[in-house]
Amino acid sequence: DILILLVNEGELVKIKEDMFFHAAAVNRLEGRLVDFLKSRGEITTPQFKDMTGISRKYVIPLIEYFDSKNVTIRVGDIRKLRAGSRR
Repeated sequence: DILILLVNEGELVKIKEDMFFHAAAVNRLEGRLVDFLKSRGEITTPQFKDMTGISRKYVIPLIEYFDSKNVTIRVGDIRKLRAGSRR
């Protein structure tokens, strides 16, 4: 499958089973998210949606992806920067 090939080459990131994003876009979003969390301490899903301008259809899987990659940790309805995050 071409999508898996592009994931293996680092061009795409698999966010969930049927959702892929360009790797550079995910890296930029991660950077913005980490910067936001460093300055404000926490973020809600609606705040992440407003910050990115991305529809909720994509915001939820993206924020869950960042949880799975140990960038963020979910605490109730908010996300916080996970201790030891890459950035």
